[in-house]
Order: sequence, then structure tokens, then C-alpha cells
Amino acid sequence: MFIKKGIIVFILCIFASLGTTFWYTARMNGFQGFRLLLASVTTSVFWYREIFLLLVFIFIGLHFLIPIKKMYSWMFKYRWYIGIGILLFLTLMRFHGESISFYNNFIQPGTGDELANPIFGVMRPIRTDDYIVSTPNILASQYGITPFGTYNNVLRATDTLNLVTGVYIGLPTLILAPWELVYAFLPVEFAYSFCWYVPLIFGFLMMMELFYVISKNKLVAFTGAVLIVFSSWYLWWGFSVYMINAPGVIVCLAYYLKETRWSKKLLYALGTALCFGSFIVNLYPAWQVPIGYMFLAIGIWLIHDNWDIIKTFTKQDWLLLATALLLCFVLVFVYFYSVSEYVEVINNTAYPGARFDSGSFALNKIFYYIQAPFYAYKDIGNPCEVGVFFSLFPIPSIAALWCWVKEKKKDWLTAGLLIVQIPMLFYVTCGVPEFLAKITLLSYSIPARMVDIIGLIQIYFIVILFSRYKDTIRFHWVFALLISMITAGVAVYYSMTGFSGYLDIKNIMFMMIIIIFLGFALLFKVNQNIQKLSLIMFVVVSISTGFYIRPISVGLSAIYSKPIAKEIQEIVSENTNTKWLTLGGRGTASFTVSCGAPTINSVNTYPNISLWKKLDPNNQFNDIYNRYAHIDISFVHEKTNFELLFDDAIKINLSYEDIPKTGANYLFVNGGLEFDASNGFVSLEKVYDEYGASIYKLIY
Repeated sequence: MFIKKGIIVFILCIFASLGTTFWYTARMNGFQGFRLLLASVTTSVFWYREIFLLLVFIFIGLHFLIPIKKMYSWMFKYRWYIGIGILLFLTLMRFHGESISFYNNFIQPGTGDELANPIFGVMRPIRTDDYIVSTPNILASQYGITPFGTYNNVLRATDTLNLVTGVYIGLPTLILAPWELVYAFLPVEFAYSFCWYVPLIFGFLMMMELFYVISKNKLVAFTGAVLIVFSSWYLWWGFSVYMINAPGVIVCLAYYLKETRWSKKLLYALGTALCFGSFIVNLYPAWQVPIGYMFLAIGIWLIHDNWDIIKTFTKQDWLLLATALLLCFVLVFVYFYSVSEYVEVINNTAYPGARFDSGSFALNKIFYYIQAPFYAYKDIGNPCEVGVFFSLFPIPSIAALWCWVKEKKKDWLTAGLLIVQIPMLFYVTCGVPEFLAKITLLSYSIPARMVDIIGLIQIYFIVILFSRYKDTIRFHWVFALLISMITAGVAVYYSMTGFSGYLDIKNIMFMMIIIIFLGFALLFKVNQNIQKLSLIMFVVVSISTGFYIRPISVGLSAIYSKPIAKEIQEIVSENTNTKWLTLGGRGTASFTVSCGAPTINSVNTYPNISLWKKLDPNNQFNDIYNRYAHIDISFVHEKTNFELLFDDAIKINLSYEDIPKTGANYLFVNGGLEFDASNGFVSLEKVYDEYGASIYKLIY
């Protein structure tokens, strides 16, 4: 009977997935006729969609084949194996979620192959940090004398550290991002997919593991992980490794404390050390400092609650842990020694430089959770800067404080998170004195980033409230309802004042109902069924927020299927010492470095000071070019000068007379060319010209 039912479910899944694939394909092609729709069956795009959707429908079908509670208990038990299996499948299929289809539309439009556009979802123009910076940097790392070596000469057309810009296969990577070592043995498209999904999948698993340590409740742990990984903060910004390494320290240490088998103790000690080292070396102080305080509080709770176990530690226990930490600090030292050149340069730049801030009002941002679920479906300009956690702030903090006071046995976890949140709240409202900002290291953050971590703390409070305080006496229902309604009203106010007209009245009412219901469930002692319903609602809102943010693409065809990509690669293979300039807008230089062409005006992750000094011998424009910068170029007859376009973008008005100083051999032009052939210093020899893109050899 089970086999017969399974066959029926499988057949239904095939029909459902095929029907959905046909519908989606027709929709993407503008419903251009039945004959064209049938012809799509012969394309790779169709079958990639079908395979993906078939697995989705099979998962849905299992709900009708296996008892749901039994299925999810099995999935939770084998969660790490399932996660690794999903990662391997995505890698094998070369799936990723990057918006590199930008190049298919920007460079020689219409000439890419059928996989040059996403198979699901849409390209996200705002993610320039990915498709114009990080992805080209990664692809550039595979070229040069030593692929993935210490330096490559493709970025900036001069020696550039792969460890801080692209991918380096070496010891420091073990502490920075160990998954990137797969580039040593996997073809680049497969390695790219693997590394793209590791932070997403392992971030989810590690967060869920930590929440299970805290809550001892499977559904609560799953909900907490979903609230973080599917948040608009996590998916719009990029996958912060702090969601792997910071929880990893606590999880590995928690299991080390309770493990008795030496083989596993060794594994957990090593995991603790590597995660701790990874947190140290992944430098982004704006988030790193407040997250550090947050996890310090969690670590103190873990030690306090396990003090009786710690007191029984043997010499061997301490020696193993100390040895692992020694290994951690050795790897950290090796990493910082390897990037000392970069650290010295970047600390003396005008941007980002050595930042300092003492705080100011930014608390309004945290209330954008009322509008965040719509960012993927309705344009808001820059969803990264307004991406937040669906935190319901300040309700979780209010409820956690109330429960902590009511409970006779005081929970150190709740107390610690409440305490570390206090200076953060001052910092993002009225600011703190300069000396206090310095000694607490808060000066290394900025209010718009600090407020994100306050939102993250609320997720921990939600997990705590649904597990550690699920039976604690809460507010009277009148007060619970009133606080929830006021919170929803404040969220509406900040959405309306900051983004007037973004939400219509139906969206506002819908989100207010959700906020009031979930807020009430946190503040009032509801029964277990309402608690489960609330957790499911958190999951549904989060998945609805995040699942459509990133497109699903296959491979790197958006770049490498272009005719001009092959031409660039051929030129470079014949002469690896070429240097290139590009014209045609932001993204042209990123395209050429992706194809292995050493490009002078590619994104300067750190400035090429030696070259800029040649163009500016009087040091007149140092404050402009001494920065992390996207670089546009135009040719002029007057003296070379530099313009600051944005904090991270400059324009070089390059004198024809100074072009030889750059050492450039080739010019890549996307679109029309503005060049005075009678300039008297340099002329152009056309090498290639097709589909709106051209290559010229520079003749001096």
C-alpha cells in the first residue's frame, strides 16, 4: 500500500513540476505561443527548472506520504547530512544566486547562451558589491603565473593580494574561509557554486544548532534560524560569516564541555578554535564589535551554566583546549602577517580608512520590519541599507525583561543580552561620549550597523521566550494588546515618514495584524497551540521575505559565453604582460578582469598609489584616489585630474599625454568610443568590434 501510494505521489509530483515549469517558462517568454513553449523543452534552461521544481514538489509530496511529525523529526536528526547533501546537489548543478546576468544585458546584449540569465528570479542591480566586485575578484584569482597564489596581477594590473580581494589557496585561508580551498581541485564554476552556498547553508545549520542548545526545542530552533537566514538583512546584504563563526564558537564549546569521547572532543576543540579565529580575522568592525559583545554575553552564560562540569576538567581536557586555542592564535598571526601590507595601506586611506563614530539617532531603521517583507517584490531603492530582521522590537526585549524579573532563578543568558543591549541603544539614539565610544570600541561601528545587531538580539529573545520562559507569567492581556498595538503603530509611523507611499493601506493593515498577533503571543501567556501557530507564522513571514530575493542562476555563462570574452582570453593567453584600460561605464573593468585581462581601472580594493603618483606628481588629488574605489576613465586634453563621485567611486580625467604613463597596451570599449585621434600622443589600432563592444591596441 505504501509503495502504491508513493508511486502515485511521485507521478503527481512529476506532473505538478512539469506544469509549473511550462507555466514559468511561458511567463518568462511573455506567453508567445504554444509552439514556442513546446520548443522550450529542448533547452537546458527548461530541464534545469524541471529538476529543481521536481525536487521541491517531491518534498511537498512527502508530507502526504509520511507522518509529518515523524518526517521532521528524522530531518532534524540528520540535519547536517541533509544540509551537506543539498550543498553537493547545488554544486553539481552549478547553481548560485548571484546577479551576474548583469553582464548578459550590459556586454554584447543578446549574445550569451541560454544559461546567461537566471532560471528563476530576477537580477538584482543593487548587488554591485557582488557582481562588480567580489565575483570578478574571485574569477581574476584563477589567472596569472600562479592561479590562486599570493598575488595576481589582473586586479589593478599590478600585484594584488588574493587573500583580501579574491581567493588564495594557502594556510591563512584555513582560518578566513576554509571552504574556498575547494578552488584548488574543483573547476571554477563548481567551486563558485559551492562557495556561494556554504555561508547560506552552514549559517542556517549553525544558527539552528545554537538555538537548539539554548532552547532544547526543535521547532523553536528552526524558527530562530529561519528568522535570521531568510531575513532581508542577511539576504540583501550578503551572507555574513559572523552567522557561522560566532555561533560556531558557542556550539563547539558547548559540545566540548559535555562530550566524553576523545575523538569528538578533539573535533569540538578544533571547531571552537577555528570558529574563534575566523571571527577575529573577518574584519568588519561595524558589525564585528557589537556581535562580539553579544556573543561574549552568551559565552559567559554558557560557562556559568556549565561551571560544575568545568570544575571537573582534567589536565588532558585543559591541555586539548589550550592546544586548539594555540593553533587558533598561530593561524590568526599567520593571517594578519600575510595581509599586513593591505592593513597598513587601507588604514591610511581616505575611505574606508580608520573610521570613528560616537553614535546618533538610527533607531528608526529597526522598525522597518513592517515593510521589509515587500523589498523583493516592490522596489525601495536600496534594500541593503534598509534590510532588517523581522524582530518586532521592542516587544521581545520588554517581554524578556519582564520574564527575567518574574522568574525566581535568574537566567544569565537573558540578563547578559539585556545588559549588552543597553550601550547599543544609547549609541543608536542619543550617542555616547567620545571617550566612552573609544574605550568600548563602539567607535568602530556606526549607528546604522549597530542597530542591525540590536535587531539580531531580539531574535535571541524570541527564541528564549518561546522556550526558556514558555510557562512564565506574562503581562495582563490588556497591556499585552496595548503594547503590541503601539509597537505596530510606531512601525507604521517610521515606514510612512521614511518611505511615504511605499506601503498601501492593505499592506499596512495586513502587517499590523501580524505584528499585533505575534507581539501579543510574546507578551501574553498563550497556550501551546497558539505558541506553535506563532512560530509557524514567524517562519512563513521570514520565508516569504527571503526566498525571492536572490535569483537562481547556473554557471558563469553570463560572462564566458560572450564572444568578446573569448577574444580577451585569447589576447591575454598570447601575452600575459598586457595592461588594459576600459571605457563604457561601471562593470566594464570587472568584465575584463573576469576574463583574465590585467585592468588598470578595475575596482581598487586598495589604491594603486604608485601609479596614481605618476599621474599626480604634486600630490594634489591624494584625498580623492587614496581610497577603496570604483574607477571611471575619460580622456581629456588638459592635465590629468581626479574627481570624487561617491565615497567609493572616482573618475580619472586622463590626459592623452599621460596615457603612456599607465603602461596600458589595450583599450576595451563597451558602447561608443570618445577618443580624439589627433591628440598627438597615442593612436588606436582596432583589434575587435562586434555587437557594440570593441578592443583597440594602443600605439604610442
